Amino acid sequence: ASTILDYQKTNTEMDTAIQTLRHNMKYVLNSAKFDYSNGPLEGINRKIKTLKRTCYGFANQKFFFLRIDCIFS
Repeated sequence: ASTILDYQKTNTEMDTAIQTLRHNMKYVLNSAKFDYSNGPLEGINRKIKTLKRTCYGFANQKFFFLRIDCIFS
């Protein structure tokens, strides 16, 4: 972390990367410290959105929810 904090600008793309890291340092360190991830939830959302897109709509909402239940059962 001290390398990022001591970085001197060089007018390159690295300046943007270091600035982004400095701005989000708290969150980057938290992600390294804790074993939490929203990846599984993002996967569920992707499956539901894909189902919605490929089915071109359902006759009613009940069938849509039944299909979601079948996918995750």
